Amino acid sequence: MNRKTLIGLTIGWAVLVGLVAAVFLGMAIFSGTSLAKASTASGSSGPVYRWDGKPMLITSSQPGKSAVCKVVPDNGEPRDVNSYRAEGRRYVDPVTPWFSGSASVTCTTPVVIRTGATLSMYELATKNRIVQIGAAVIAVAPFLAVTVFGLGTRKTRV
Repeated sequence: MNRKTLIGLTIGWAVLVGLVAAVFLGMAIFSGTSLAKASTASGSSGPVYRWDGKPMLITSSQPGKSAVCKVVPDNGEPRDVNSYRAEGRRYVDPVTPWFSGSASVTCTTPVVIRTGATLSMYELATKNRIVQIGAAVIAVAPFLAVTVFGLGTRKTRV
């Protein structure tokens, strides 16, 4: 295989891995259950999320604004849960249940709620530096091997 073909294949590989990583990131960011504002000016209740008791991450849909959600369990005491510091630069801090069974969740601002696989995928794609660096290495390593170490056949002129 000549050098141009090898470089073309490695560039194609990098583009493919980059697209897969971008799709994974997009799925992680846009996954979860969107919950609109629950209380209105008239005091009527709005959308309710049924929480199954798995760890849950609540993030506000409005940047820079924290959300307060009221959790009313079927068996246990109701509590208010705040989304302030639910996630940082390199971590997520999901809410763990203090009750058994399920609960109803209503929030004062629009939020996105992630549990189970969507929470794990969100944490991997947005917070885990090992996964992010690993994707970059997998995408670029073959290209570097070809260009830096000179793999592939070279045509020599006599």
